[in-house]
Amino acid sequence: MEEKKFDILMLYQIIFVILVMLIGIYGKVTENYNLLPLMLILLSITLLIMGLREYKRTKSLLWGIFLLCTSLYILFSVVEGIINN
Repeated sequence: MEEKKFDILMLYQIIFVILVMLIGIYGKVTENYNLLPLMLILLSITLLIMGLREYKRTKSLLWGIFLLCTSLYILFSVVEGIINN
């Protein structure tokens, strides 16, 4: 059985996922969605880290590029939304 390694990217991913969840729960409970752009930026960073981890794990660009493109699209959408407001 292959032993799973704990690396620094996994730690960052866990930290960002927890932050995204906390901001999402806060927004839902208080019905205050002012932190939504921050949550989406953190989600974009999380997807970027997931893409890097997937590339390191499999050495395949398929899922890494998919997650990277998704991350960049979310980041672009958030920045465009911030600029338009």
